[in-house]
Amino acid sequence: MSLLKNIKILDLTRFVAGPHCALVLSDLGADIIKIEKPQKGDDLRIIGPKLSNISLWAAVLNRGKKSLSLDLKSEEGRKIFLKLVKSADVILENFRPGVMEKLKLDWNTLNKVNKKIIMARISGYGQNDSTVSRQAFDATVQAETGYMHISGHDNKPTMIGTVFLDYTTGLNTAIGILAAINSRNLTGKGELIETSLVSSALSLSMGAVPDFFTNKKNFLKNSNSDRFSSPSNTYKTKNGYIHIMAGSDDRFYGLVNAMNKKELFTNKIYNTPQKRIKNQKSLDNIVNNWTKKNTIQEVSKKLSKHNVPWGHVKTFGDFLKTKTAKNFITSAKINSKIIKVPKCAIETPKKNVKSKTIVPQVGQDNNKILKSIGYTRKKIDILKKKNII
Repeated sequence: MSLLKNIKILDLTRFVAGPHCALVLSDLGADIIKIEKPQKGDDLRIIGPKLSNISLWAAVLNRGKKSLSLDLKSEEGRKIFLKLVKSADVILENFRPGVMEKLKLDWNTLNKVNKKIIMARISGYGQNDSTVSRQAFDATVQAETGYMHISGHDNKPTMIGTVFLDYTTGLNTAIGILAAINSRNLTGKGELIETSLVSSALSLSMGAVPDFFTNKKNFLKNSNSDRFSSPSNTYKTKNGYIHIMAGSDDRFYGLVNAMNKKELFTNKIYNTPQKRIKNQKSLDNIVNNWTKKNTIQEVSKKLSKHNVPWGHVKTFGDFLKTKTAKNFITSAKINSKIIKVPKCAIETPKKNVKSKTIVPQVGQDNNKILKSIGYTRKKIDILKKKNII
């Protein structure tokens, strides 16, 4: 039995954060009805590389969901949505704050229709911020929250190489929904959940927030080195780069043994973690002088022998060819064509978490969903002619 069997979610979200949240819950067993604009669908469907005219990004995030095309701005479309709400468990949306209110689909309205409904709202800056009318994307929030300031190697603002705030917000929202389902099981009442890209950014900042307010310090660019331990950096070898983390005493002891430089462990300027951070530059030079004379294979073998954590810097493509990556890759179908996609990141011994595989076309489940709430074939045809579905 799937972990979220009989949980029905109405997914109004677009782009990444919301669809990723719904994808996680879908793989855990929830029944997801993705509600999209008639004909066009989710904006993500037209972005990035495509197969059979479907974006591979959209394919990864929307596999396993049902698709209902519906014009929520129309009165009939709103009525259809409210009928679905009556038997739903969760509503997930990431419109700009105020849009659901304009559609007359706000929390109070939906809660009156279904007292047990859980509503999860994703925004860029929070529902009550003065900037709420602005559109927000991962990159713009990275800029606003300081991540571009602390990333990269030079003075130019640098974006982190993936939409990590979108994915983190999606996961935070999924966690909130699961907590609300548990609460509802105990109280019989629904819940309103709110998350944002900004709150996710702050939750990932570790010590930056208290350090700023306590010590008035701003995090600065730190390249690939660790702010709080040394040696911990990316080093050049004869045939590529390797990242080594050896900041603690036991790992540093392993590193100096791997390098055959045991005297460094008792050296007065390197014999405590604090001194190694203070003298990070000179210590990095010593490590780099060792790595650059050896291949990655030679360095990694010696590090492994002494239990020192390391990582071979690979391209994304090189990593996807490894046995490790293949353990977490599955297949999905776009029409009759097979594509490779990431598996659900959650596994259980009972194998009751399954990565769903079918990528829906826009509105492909219209007839089945509408018939389930009492619409006849004739009424459905009329809705199509009016572009309501």
